[in-house]
Amino acid sequence: MSIDRNAASASRIKEAAKQLFLDKGYDGTTMQAIADAAKVNKMLLHYYFQNKDNLFLLIFDEELSELTDFLATVWQMDDCTLLEQLDNWIDSLAAFVARNPQLPLFLITEMTRNPDLINKLFTDFRMPPQILGPRDIESEPMSDMPVRVQLVGTVYSLLFFPALSAPLSKRLLDVDSSILEKLKASHVRLAKDLARRMLNGSTFP
Repeated sequence: MSIDRNAASASRIKEAAKQLFLDKGYDGTTMQAIADAAKVNKMLLHYYFQNKDNLFLLIFDEELSELTDFLATVWQMDDCTLLEQLDNWIDSLAAFVARNPQLPLFLITEMTRNPDLINKLFTDFRMPPQILGPRDIESEPMSDMPVRVQLVGTVYSLLFFPALSAPLSKRLLDVDSSILEKLKASHVRLAKDLARRMLNGSTFP
């Protein structure tokens, strides 16, 4: 019974910490604030996770692992064509961003504020190739750039930009959540269309 309570406490702490990190950033989040949000004693927090760095790295390593688990599954579907795999890849990325809309902006912000910590996150995580995209796409230069580099850069930019720009879009363009959802859907369609064009040898400036 105590094991179940311990697991429940640890899970509650991680959820509270994740939301505080996303809302306030790494520097704006304290161990005491996490303990208060999780409704646990601060000593228990240190007992489970030792310090804020460990808790931060654990939480976001799990977040990135969730993404790569999805993508690894996509690229292991041998019964799918490359175009079908690309569609599944893009849909998986879009679904991940939809579940974690604050994460792209958070990571970019923290890369500026705490580059050593973010570098450690990605070093410890040992990012597998599936997070980037298909390895079997030709790497011949296209517009002085390998196809795979241009494809991955284009897809990630299109899928992450609506989440990154949402606060600015709401304020400057006075758009509501329904419009932003339509924008995200249009970016998914555009990403799939551009992926097909790239595979067919189309070039872009």
